[in-house]
Amino acid sequence: MSSERQWGEVGTKLVFENHRIRIWELALEPGESSHWHTHKLDYVTVGLTESRMRRQFEDGTSDETVGFAGRHTYADKHQPHEVTNIGDTSHKNILIEIKE
Repeated sequence: MSSERQWGEVGTKLVFENHRIRIWELALEPGESSHWHTHKLDYVTVGLTESRMRRQFEDGTSDETVGFAGRHTYADKHQPHEVTNIGDTSHKNILIEIKE
């Protein structure tokens, strides 16, 4: 891992938290990237906008997705990565971490 990476939370704004879940908003403008982060909990994402995203993983691999409003995806906790908005519109989604 590069020492130059900025490590952060899984979203850009914490919206809600209780003993069962933690809800984040992730908002990225075109060309903007999240901080490097690790999902320590399983989670669900729900798209709020149409967008094209790239995830760059710590092991050097990457993937791309096209999201749209209402699309939801379940994911197990996984390796560190950053997310970049590679589209030409603003990206926004809700991420729900499952504590219990």
